[in-house]
Amino acid sequence: MPDTTEGGSIRAVVGGVHGSDADALLGRASRAPQPTELVVTPERLHRRNLKRRLAEHATPRSSLRLTDATTIADDLLDGVGEPVDTIDRIDRLNHFETLLQRKTESNRRLRAAFGGDLPARVETIAAAHSRVGELTGWADDRLDDLSTVADGLPGVDARDTADVVAGVRALEDRLVERVAPIHSRETLLPAAADALREDPGRWRETFPAAERLSVAGVSAVDAPLLGLLDAAAAAGVTVTVSLRPGTGPDIAERLSDRLDVEPGRGVGTPGARNDTETAVAPGLDAAEFVADTPEGEARVAAAVVAGHLRNGVSPSDVLIVARDAGEYERSLRRALGRHGATLAVWAQLPAERTVPYRQFAAVCELLGNDGVDVEGLLEPLSFEWVPPQGDAEEGSTAWPLSAARVGALRAGLADESPDPTERSVDGWADRLDDAVDSGQVPGADAAALRTFLDWVREQPTAPEPPDIHRTFEPLVESGRETALPAVFAADSDDLSRTSRYARALSRVEELLTDTRAKYDEWLAAGDVPRSWLAVADLAERVVTTRPGRREHANAAAVDAIDATDAWLREVPHVVAVGLVDGVWPRRVESVFPEAFRSAVVKGDSAAARRLAVPGRWTAAREVDHLASGLGAATESLAVTRYRRDREGTAMERSPLLSRVSADSVDESATQSLLTRGTLPDALAAGGGGSR
Repeated sequence: MPDTTEGGSIRAVVGGVHGSDADALLGRASRAPQPTELVVTPERLHRRNLKRRLAEHATPRSSLRLTDATTIADDLLDGVGEPVDTIDRIDRLNHFETLLQRKTESNRRLRAAFGGDLPARVETIAAAHSRVGELTGWADDRLDDLSTVADGLPGVDARDTADVVAGVRALEDRLVERVAPIHSRETLLPAAADALREDPGRWRETFPAAERLSVAGVSAVDAPLLGLLDAAAAAGVTVTVSLRPGTGPDIAERLSDRLDVEPGRGVGTPGARNDTETAVAPGLDAAEFVADTPEGEARVAAAVVAGHLRNGVSPSDVLIVARDAGEYERSLRRALGRHGATLAVWAQLPAERTVPYRQFAAVCELLGNDGVDVEGLLEPLSFEWVPPQGDAEEGSTAWPLSAARVGALRAGLADESPDPTERSVDGWADRLDDAVDSGQVPGADAAALRTFLDWVREQPTAPEPPDIHRTFEPLVESGRETALPAVFAADSDDLSRTSRYARALSRVEELLTDTRAKYDEWLAAGDVPRSWLAVADLAERVVTTRPGRREHANAAAVDAIDATDAWLREVPHVVAVGLVDGVWPRRVESVFPEAFRSAVVKGDSAAARRLAVPGRWTAAREVDHLASGLGAATESLAVTRYRRDREGTAMERSPLLSRVSADSVDESATQSLLTRGTLPDALAAGGGGSR
C-alpha cells in the first residue's frame, strides 16, 4: 500500500459571489469508475443546486460523491468494533431532562445562569451544550482555551460564562456515561479523526480512489469538522475548504491557529479580512425600491416580477430571495395573485400548524383521555377527519364535515351548565341519543358523529407501536382520497392550500414512521407508558425538531426561497426582499453573554483564536446569505425594503446594502410600476451590466 501520509494539504479558498471556488469544483467533475473527490456541503438543498449546475452544463459527475461529514465519519469508523450510533435531538433532550432534575453542583451553576426550573429550560441549555461542542469538539485543550477566554471577561460575564460552561461540560460527561462515548456529530467526527490519525491507511481502505476532499458553501467550520479535515490531510488527502465571501476571510485567517499541528504541507489563506466592504453582487447594479410598509414592499416586489413576466420572461427565470422566505409567503402570495401569477415558497413546512397534523394530535388526545368536553370530542372533525374507506354509509354524509355542521353539533350537544362537562366516548354516545330525541341535533349530523364514535371505540386504549400505523394510515389515505379533493375544489387559482395540504399529508406519513420508531424505543427503555398521550407527545417532539417537506418544483410558478438556498443557482432575474436593518441582518441571539461572543469572534487572544466561531454569532453570515441570493442573478437585480413596520416603528436601511452597487428608484418610477406596470429602465433593459 502506498504511503498515504505524504502529499496531503489543507487549502482555504474564499469564493466570490459567483464562486470561483465552486467553478473549480465543477471543472473537476468528470466520469470515473469510482469517486475521486468527496464533496461536503452543509445543506441538502446545496447538494441539489450543485447537481443542477452540473446537469445544466451536461457535465458528468461520477468523479464526485456529494455527501456530508457525518457520513464520511461513519464510513471511516465502520468495523472499528465500537458503537458509533448517534442519538437524535429528541433522545438528547430526554436525557437532559432527567439529568437536570438531579441535585448536583453543576446543576446549581446552571440554575445560577438559567433560573431555578432547569427542565423547563432544557431547549436553551441544549443549545448552550451544542454551542460548546461546536467551539471545542469537547477536546480538553480547546475546553481549556474556552475557560481562559471566559476568565478574561469582566466580572459578571466571566461568572455567567463559567457557570454555563461548567454545567454543560458536566452534562456532556453524564451523557457519555448514560449513552456512549460517541453519541452526537460533535463526538462522532472527532472519533473518526482520531481513528484516521492512528491508522492513516484507513482512508484508502474506506475510499480507495478519493484523493480530494472538498467542503463547499459553508459559513462556519466548527471544531469537529476541522479536526476531521486535519486528519484527512495528514492521511495524504488534498483538502479544500471553499468559503463564502462574508465569513470566509476570518475563517481562513485563523485556520492555522486552530489546527492542532500546522502541517508542513501548508494551509492556504486569502488576503482580505472580512471588515473590507467587499461587494456581494459585483457584476450587476441593483434597482433599489423603498415602500412604506411590509405589505407595500410585497406589492412592489410582485409588480417587478409581474413586469418581467409581461415582458415574456418565464416564471422559472425569476427568483425572489429573502432572509426568511416563509415570513413573506402570505403577503407575496396575495400581491402576486393580483397579477395572476403563482408563487412557490421553498420553505420548510410548519407541519405542526397544518390541518392534517392537528387532526392527528386531536385524535391522540381524544383516544388518550378517559373523558373529554365537547370541544375535545369534536376537534378531530373540525380538522377534517374523514372515516377510513368503507367505514361510512354510502352517500349518507358529505365528508369532511363543514364548519357549519360541526358548529351545529357543538351547539346541539352543549350543556346548559357554564362549566364544560367531560364524558367518555360512551357517555357522548348517550348524550347524542338524547340530543337527537329532543331535536337538538339533526339526524344526518348524528349519523356522521356516530360513524366517528364507532371508529374511536375500535381503536386500542393502550397502543403498541404497530397500532400507530394501523390507526392513522387509513386516515391519511382517506384524507388523500376525500379531504384533499374537497380542499382542491374550494382553493384559489394558485392552489396554495391544496399544495400545503398534500405536503402535510406526506409529512404526517413520515411522522407516523418516525414516531413509531421512537415510541418502540422508549417503551423498551421504560421511558413512556403505553398511551396515546405519550404518542402525541413524541409526535410533537418529532414534528418540531425535524424539518418538513419543501415546495415541489413547478415551472409555472415563481420561486421564493431563503437567500442562502440560492447558493450556486443561476437565474436571469432576482428580486431580494426585506433589506431592512433588524430583518436582514438579524440581531445575534445567544445564551452566552455578548462579551464572550465578541471575544471569540474577534479572536484578540491566542486562546480565542484556537476556538471555532459559530456562524450564528457573527453578522458576516448574513453577508454570505445576501451574496448567495444576489449572486444568483445574471441579467437584472432588484432589492426592496420598507420604512415602517406594522406597528408604525421607523425601520432603517439594511447596512448590508453598503456592499451592493444600487441605484435608488425614485417615487414617481415606483408609482409608475405599481399603477401601470412599467419597469424602470435598468430592469426593463435587462439590468445593470453583464457578467
